[in-house]
Parts: sequence; structure tokens; C-alpha cells
Amino acid sequence: MKKIIIIFGFLIIGMACSEDIIDLTPISQKNTKSFYQTEADFEQAVIGVYDGLQTTQVGINVFRLSEERSDNVFKTEITTNYDNSGILFLMSSEEPTLADLWSSQYNLIFNANVVLERIDEVEFESQERKEQIIGEMKFVRALTYFDLVRYFGGVPLVTTPLFVNDALAVERSTDTEVYTQIIADLIDAIDKLPPRFTGGDTGRAGSMAAKALLGRVYVTRSGYPLLTGEWDLASTLFKDVIDNGNYLFFSNYDDIFDVVNDNGDQMVFSVQFKAGDIGEGNSLPTRNADNDIDPAFFLGGGSPVGLFVSQNLINSYDPADARLNDIRMSWVDKNGTTVTNRPSSQKFVSGIPSNAFDWDINWPVIRYTDVLMMHAETLNEMSYVADGEAFDILNLVRVRAGLAPLTSADVPTKEAFSLALEDERRHEFAFENIRWHDLVRTDRALTLVRVLLDEFGMASNFDTDKHQYIFPIPLKEIDINPKITQNPGY
Repeated sequence: MKKIIIIFGFLIIGMACSEDIIDLTPISQKNTKSFYQTEADFEQAVIGVYDGLQTTQVGINVFRLSEERSDNVFKTEITTNYDNSGILFLMSSEEPTLADLWSSQYNLIFNANVVLERIDEVEFESQERKEQIIGEMKFVRALTYFDLVRYFGGVPLVTTPLFVNDALAVERSTDTEVYTQIIADLIDAIDKLPPRFTGGDTGRAGSMAAKALLGRVYVTRSGYPLLTGEWDLASTLFKDVIDNGNYLFFSNYDDIFDVVNDNGDQMVFSVQFKAGDIGEGNSLPTRNADNDIDPAFFLGGGSPVGLFVSQNLINSYDPADARLNDIRMSWVDKNGTTVTNRPSSQKFVSGIPSNAFDWDINWPVIRYTDVLMMHAETLNEMSYVADGEAFDILNLVRVRAGLAPLTSADVPTKEAFSLALEDERRHEFAFENIRWHDLVRTDRALTLVRVLLDEFGMASNFDTDKHQYIFPIPLKEIDINPKITQNPGY
């Protein structure tokens, strides 16, 4: 590859991403100059951009740099087609995982940038719809840069389509500069989008999703390493979503992940999938199953890249916790032997797939429960109130899981509440790519993940200088463009 990925998105390959908008013909082999001529072209292009989220939010490389980096997952042995250097904190800048993830993220940004640059050239029947498309693309761009800045720190900040010569002159922006663009995009998206899309447009990002994401951005910035203290800004946004978003807190935990409730009121924004051997199914449930699982035991078998759930996570659950069922504790292998020492994730196993890697289940980017729990965190950070609203939220989640509520007698300080919430978030969002980011922003990653690594004599792999809180810039990108500098420590 002779150019960095921000120049590599000149085609939008756009099969549909929403179960309700699946019938649009994919864009194929059309360059940006010849294609963007009509309002229908832009509608088709938007679907292509949403489709890219299937890779950038649910692809295996995302799991390797998030869930598998945390103390929820551990695997010491190397098996076929499995990259576990991230788990063992031995990742170098030459890892294909890094280059592949970087490429997919910037390809998506490029495609969103093309839509944003070309849309003013075309007349729409409805100016309101044009504004909505701008808001949707800015939401996707903000979400993608938010991932990039959490993975790599400051990255090249590109808001227009760039081709070879221009791209080779791009330098890294600071993390603060990237966040400034993310916030600006989300504020504009909030202004342009309806609260929620419904009917045939279900699955698109509305202003409530943009507010929830912006709140998450402020929570992240308020933590390590920026420590901006924007808890009040985040709290205001979460409160708006809670009061005005018309979302529901499902009383039964398992119902959240039932395929019949996809796009239901428990989801603020999710990535859309559709089974049916059309290339739009979700491979995650099969990907998380052990490669040796008997296809007769689990719907066609497992995968060599399956999650290996850590005993550390299992031991952290209360035995009465309903969420413990997210873990497949035992299974039958291809020899007919019952395996009990290799637990795996069975979260999102719902429905009957068209084939082993073609499930219908959507992927939650932001759940309503997460909005509630982040709001509880902001309330506690601004002012600990014994048995106050933050306790109400924490206990709402605990009681649904079958656990006893906590009072200020159990959790008597702000610090104690933070730890209780951390523990609850671990179990509520296990295998949803949240735990690692939580541990980094609370500056607890070094302490807790080293405990896990120490069980295997590998604590020294995680350096105490914390440079591994972010990942190395892919060496391929630096070789192509020397203006892109490497992160310290790599």
C-alpha cells in the first residue's frame, strides 16, 4: 500500500445497514464525481456510510483493542488466525490489527466527508432532509474519531476528502484538537436531527443518540488523562435523554438482547444487521464461541478468534447475578466431550442465523442503561448524596440483575460509590467493548489489569508509565508519511 488510508476511500461500497431500509441498491464502482448527482444518490450513500459501522464498531479488530484488552478476557496460548498480543500487552506497531483498524476507521471518515462536501451541490425537495443527512454524517464522523482518539490519542484530523498529494502532508492533531472537532460535529448533529427516527428510517442516529454520545465524550474527557471536569455538561445531556427520549428500562435483563427487541426502546443507537445470506448478517455470536465447539451443540460451530472469558471476571460476579448467564460455562466439543475449563461469551445469541456467521441481532453502541449509569456517575462526581438519585439508578440496575440494593451504609463515600458503579458496569456491559475504556478514563487499568496479568507472571508486560493506555500508530502509516509521529513508548 503506497498511501495512507485517509486517501483510500474514494469508493463507497454501500449495501444497506438497516433492517427497515435494506432494499436500496448498493453503490458499486462509482467515483464521487459521477455518482453524487441526485437526492437519491445521497440517500444511497448515507446507507453505505452506516454500513461501514458494521466493521468499525463490531469487527474483530475492535474487540482486540477494547474488550480483549481488559480484565474480562484472557488467553495465553496462540491459536490459528488469532492475534492475542493485545491481551498480553506485547503489541507492536507492526501488528496487522492496528493497520486494519486504522484503515477501516479512516475509510469510513472519508466516505462521510465525501457526502458532507458534495451535498450542497445538489437540490433537495426538502431542505430539512438535507440538514438531517449532514447531521447523520457528522454523528458517524464524531463516533469514528471518538474511537480513534481513545485508541491512539491524537490522530490526523481530516474533515474533507483527501487524495494522494494532500494526504501525504497531513500531520497528527493533538487529542484536544480531535475532541474539539468531535464536540463540534455532535453539537451540529443535535441541532439538525430529529430526536429519533422511526418507521422506515429506524436505525438512523437522531439527536437523542447524538446527545448521549456527546455526554459519553464529556465523561471520557473528564477522566484520565485530560481531567477536564465536564461532569455538569455530561449530566445535562444525559438528563435530557432520560426525560425526553422516551426510552424504556427493560425490567428483564435478557429482553435487552432478544432479537425481537432490536431497535426497541432500550437502544439509543445500534449498528444494524440483517441475516439472509446477503452479506449483512452479524458474525459476533459465532465469533465468540470456542473453535472446538460441536456444531450440533451450537448452531454451526464456533470460531478461532473466540473470546476466552477470564476467571477473574467470573469470580467477580455474585452467584445470584442474572448477567452471569452471559457466559457459556460449559459446552460440548467436536469429540462429544463436555468442556468446563474454557468459558466463552454467549451474549447476543438470539434468533436462528441463516448460517453460522449470519445472525440478525444488532449491536448496541449506546444502550439506555448506559445513559442512566453514566448519569449516576456524573451525579456522584459532582456531589455524593447518600441514598440519592445516583443510588436509585445503581439499584435499578442491580435489582434487575437479581441483586440486593445498596444503601449509603454499604457505600458511604463518593469513592466507594465510584467503585460500586465500576463493578456494576463491568457486569452490565461485559463483552460490549466498554470495560477497557472505562478502566482507562478512571485510571484503573494499570491496577486492575496488572492483577490479571500477574496471575500468569506477566504483570511486567504492562508498563507502569501507562503508555499502553493507548496503542502504537501503525508502522505502515509512519513509513508512508513520516510526518505522522509514533506514540511515546513504542
